[in-house]
Amino acid sequence: MSDSEREESQNIDEEYLEEKVIEKMGHISSELAHDLRSPLQTIQNAIYLLQKNPDNEQLYTMVRQSLSQATEILDSFRDYYKGHILQRIELDPVKVVDLAFSDMEIPDNITVTREAGEVNPISIDPSKMAMAIRKLLINAIDAMPEGGELYVVISEKQGVLEIIIGDTGFGITPEVEDIIYTPFLAGQKKGRGLGVPTAKRVIESHGGKLSYDSNAGQGTRFIISIPASAVIL
Repeated sequence: MSDSEREESQNIDEEYLEEKVIEKMGHISSELAHDLRSPLQTIQNAIYLLQKNPDNEQLYTMVRQSLSQATEILDSFRDYYKGHILQRIELDPVKVVDLAFSDMEIPDNITVTREAGEVNPISIDPSKMAMAIRKLLINAIDAMPEGGELYVVISEKQGVLEIIIGDTGFGITPEVEDIIYTPFLAGQKKGRGLGVPTAKRVIESHGGKLSYDSNAGQGTRFIISIPASAVIL
């Protein structure tokens, strides 16, 4: 291949990648605008009604709830967009899981089981990784509206740190399997459609991998695997 042909091929590759990035960001921007439209419309309607009835406390509650919803959507988008920006420190992975569980509300009908083996400290961004784990925990809880078991298992096998987050919920349906890692498509609305994609983005930024196995009606296991190259011995 001549230099001119090589340069032309490189330009085509760069243009293709740019088109894919633009396409992906266009989809995300469109879905973000779609999700924000509902709470903003509610706020607009409430303000209109408040002009006629300023003493209606229910309308103020609607505004507060809609503002909270819009903030949650924007925070979720920020988490996804900045998931690759890390500030690593050396830390025990068990403490990262502790951080993920901190101040988390677990429904009374869900039993939590945690198990940790011998693991080495890891070079990690504790805030980002805890956020990723927390999003998977929330995903597991959402899958068990009637209650069940939420379990977390931490281990290290052949130099690979593994964190399993499992539930006994309704499982992942075949139609969701193809889009579970796609922003906004696989999850619930109101910002929840970024939960699993954000977790995947953060984990891969650490040099790790997020995978899962699931059986309809029996539950799902998400497996976080981080290679030995990220572990400080």
